[in-house]
Amino acid sequence: MDNTPDNTTKIRFFTATISLLLSLFAVYSDDLINSDGILYIETAEAFLQGGLAETVKLYNWPFFSICIAFVHQLTQLPLELSAYVINTLLFVLLTDSLILLSKKTLANQQQLFIAALIMLCFITLNDYRSFVIRDIGYWAFCLLGLYRFIKFIELPSFNNATFWQLAIITATLFRIEGAILLACLPLYVLFTTPVTTALKQWLKLNYVVIFSLVIGSVVSMSLTGFAESFGKLATVVNYIEPDKFLANFTARSSIVEHQVLNKFSADYSGLILSSGLLVMLFYKLIKALTVGYLGLYIASHFKYKLSPPSAYRNLFIYFFLINIGILAIFMFNHFFVSKRYAIVAILTLLLLLLPRLCQLIQQTWQQKKWSWLTIIALVLTINFIAGMTKSNSKHYVKNTAIWASQNLPSESKVLTDDEYINYYYRTHQPEHQLTRLDIGSYNNAYHRYEFEKITSSYQQFDYLILVEKRKNKALAAMKANMQLEPIFSQQNARGDKASVYQVISVSKDTN
Repeated sequence: MDNTPDNTTKIRFFTATISLLLSLFAVYSDDLINSDGILYIETAEAFLQGGLAETVKLYNWPFFSICIAFVHQLTQLPLELSAYVINTLLFVLLTDSLILLSKKTLANQQQLFIAALIMLCFITLNDYRSFVIRDIGYWAFCLLGLYRFIKFIELPSFNNATFWQLAIITATLFRIEGAILLACLPLYVLFTTPVTTALKQWLKLNYVVIFSLVIGSVVSMSLTGFAESFGKLATVVNYIEPDKFLANFTARSSIVEHQVLNKFSADYSGLILSSGLLVMLFYKLIKALTVGYLGLYIASHFKYKLSPPSAYRNLFIYFFLINIGILAIFMFNHFFVSKRYAIVAILTLLLLLLPRLCQLIQQTWQQKKWSWLTIIALVLTINFIAGMTKSNSKHYVKNTAIWASQNLPSESKVLTDDEYINYYYRTHQPEHQLTRLDIGSYNNAYHRYEFEKITSSYQQFDYLILVEKRKNKALAAMKANMQLEPIFSQQNARGDKASVYQVISVSKDTN
């Protein structure tokens, strides 16, 4: 280890400041709130109007929405802005936790600063800075919990045990998957310490959980709507029921057997399905780490010999495997996995790669190898720019919704096909009559039914607001059979547009 002054506080402050600024920039430059964010804000509205009993009608894990509602009540900020404030602060906590964890594995302060740059430029994180999602709270408190678990290993006190449990319990309140970490991570002490000591430490690591379960059982019986509002607790039980899992997997394997494979390979349907899912998961993890970071990591093996691994490398590997297990359970139950669900595993994997990445960058800088420094700078810059820029503007959707809310007569009946139009219209004029039907997104059987429904009933409305993607031929065909007069429209550079139409009454035309 080096003898330079400990600048960890300065590096943490630098990282927190840049993270805050990046989140503010991402939110300011983003065009639309994400669709999940609309659900969370609507759930927060329901909580403010009717408490937990109302939230269950929209969502069955409302902790994040309740946080939004409380911030709104404390600050009087709009619900959407309250959500952005929460997520911006959670991103600061997330990046700070990454710095604290990195310090446990890196050799010196220079490498810690390099780790901060790598994290701040990481495209997979920056992609989500403008999102209103509960996942950010889950990521932040999972990694904070891992750090507090390390502090407990260093000093097995009740204080450290309490902080670890509070962090992971909070992560669980954001996403139910935290319960698996809460149950599995303390088992690490059973593998690494003598049995008697391990049992004492395990009890310390779970005493808040045991007490909370007792209190929670009492509260759930006394609070109206509590059990229903947090209905996702039942999903954990469903995931660990072998009969349901096997029945679901067998049904999907049967589809592969009869609709994909020929008779000579039909017996391998289960193997093909399971291996395909695992390859998909592996691909998503590798892709999320980015080609640039992986390339630098591979190059480090050829350029420098790594110093001995840190004492916490095995813990990181164990934490990573738990998260892979969570992803595998989800994937084999739902047969898909999103990159967003894998962020904790991705960040843990990045933490495992950091010692080599930071050593490569540090020694390359010290030796003034300008060609390699140029490559490293390009990798970081490309990651940063790609994560902080958006491809196509969608301001036209928001602007059209706001224009309609401010210019259409208050007594008019308005119909739209788009959730964003519906959200921004209601946000600016909640008293106006607005109806939303899914009429123009895809050309499948369901939406053909919706097309028929809308074309037969649109005359009941005064105005129609549509988001028209240039490749949506089904929507264009639907419009051809309707009596509409355009009164306002905006579009982006690609030709996608949002339009307000006045419905021409057929009865009036006949007269």
